[in-house]
Amino acid sequence: MSYNGANGPKRTTHHIRNLLPKILKRIGKAHQERPDFIIKAWPDVVGPKLSSMTEALSFAEGILVVKVKNSTLYTLLSQNDKPRLIQNLRDKFPGTQIKTIHFRLG
Repeated sequence: MSYNGANGPKRTTHHIRNLLPKILKRIGKAHQERPDFIIKAWPDVVGPKLSSMTEALSFAEGILVVKVKNSTLYTLLSQNDKPRLIQNLRDKFPGTQIKTIHFRLG
């Protein structure tokens, strides 16, 4: 509540249904403006078995660059798991345009 002079406190309540779309839009923009959120989320997206063998390096213009430790894993991720991982990222960050993942040996 805020104070309304001589008339006493003035109600400043808002219904959540009016505020929620604005809040969700802000969250989506924060993800677009903060690529580090996507980079930090990579271990959850790829899963515990593969997270220790991969590292998200950068995210720019809808492209996530991920370093992988060996050629076998590179092939597995590039040819088999890439669509699933992109979809997982899109589900996790619906307000962000995620075009693709580029895997790099390293």
